[in-house]
Amino acid sequence: MIDPDRMRIQEDLRGIIQGDVRCDDVFLQLYASDASIYEIKPLGVVRPRNLDDVIALVRYANNRNISLHPRGSGSGLAGESLGSGIIVDMAHSMRRILQFDGESIRIQPGVVHQQLNKFLARHDRVFGPDPATSAVSTMGGAIALDGSGSHWLKYGSTRAYVEALQVVLADGTVLDVGPNKNIETLCAVPQVRGVLHKPQSRLDDIESRMKQLVIGHRDIIKEHTPSSLTHRCGYHLNGILKNEHFNLAKLFTGSEGSLGIITEATIRTSPLPGFRGLALLFFDRIEKAIEASRLAVNMGVSACDMIDRRLLALARATSSNLGKAIPSDAEVMLLVEMDAENSQDVRHRLRMIIDRIQHRENLAYTARTAVDEREVSQIWLLMKNVIPMLYRLEGSRRAIPFVE
Repeated sequence: MIDPDRMRIQEDLRGIIQGDVRCDDVFLQLYASDASIYEIKPLGVVRPRNLDDVIALVRYANNRNISLHPRGSGSGLAGESLGSGIIVDMAHSMRRILQFDGESIRIQPGVVHQQLNKFLARHDRVFGPDPATSAVSTMGGAIALDGSGSHWLKYGSTRAYVEALQVVLADGTVLDVGPNKNIETLCAVPQVRGVLHKPQSRLDDIESRMKQLVIGHRDIIKEHTPSSLTHRCGYHLNGILKNEHFNLAKLFTGSEGSLGIITEATIRTSPLPGFRGLALLFFDRIEKAIEASRLAVNMGVSACDMIDRRLLALARATSSNLGKAIPSDAEVMLLVEMDAENSQDVRHRLRMIIDRIQHRENLAYTARTAVDEREVSQIWLLMKNVIPMLYRLEGSRRAIPFVE
């Protein structure tokens, strides 16, 4: 069943778009919710096949004042992919790896994080920021949200790796934004009789205005930018100007689709660590685990995750091998990862962590290590799967994640 307004939109868009266009009630209900606690029925759903589809859709929506809501996998907990306008499903068709030069990789936004790293692993490279939902989350979502993950201590968030973006603006203009010329050159707009000449393109205009904004308010932007490596507070104005060079791609990163729709991205990758290992530290009080995490962070760990007793109980029930390693009376576990170029260094650094936290500070009451790569991978996989396990608990009561 489709009401007349939605039927008209569906017919219009099917005439200008190659990808799927759906406005029927059953299909819309599939896109009315995501991993969050919210539900908003959209006006329609479009699955663009290419850049031309996105441009045509954006121009159509702009002319009719219809809102657009880009969507990746829908794994966010804040309702980021929901809206009352048209949902733009970027994960369905635009998911190709386009080019790889050994360090940087150019991709479409629908590429799944885990699939990207499987490809990169064959070249001994990795995209470091790793959200818990990396098995399903898309790179477009990671860029739009400036995603991070368990390894943020080593890699930071996505914005540190975005080099260039192709973006479609609200009027259908396509921008290719990335590293630019020296800022003094770009700010030199010629004047005739006191009147500024218009820039030659839309990109010139946007860059000129943004440079004036950032340079003119540099001190106040710096003062009010949070010091955390993974903050999501507003637009990243502090990140678009670095070493007197300008990169608008940093502005679009973390903008959650509010500035434009990302259709391509070039991101920098990192070398895979030679070896890695885990220290599993167990505590009888959460306060001790918090203090231990502060110590661990200052010892150069690549990851440090805290798992409470409820999630530990799920882990024990799911994995018999790991269940034997988790004490039944543990209130909290710290999962600490170290990496190095050789296994001896990894073992040494893990011993230092345990010696400091368990023996010298008397915070953890027991600990164990894992240095075999297969075991390390299995433990990380189990920890990432713990939250989804909450949905499969027996009984009528359900744990509902509502904040990231």
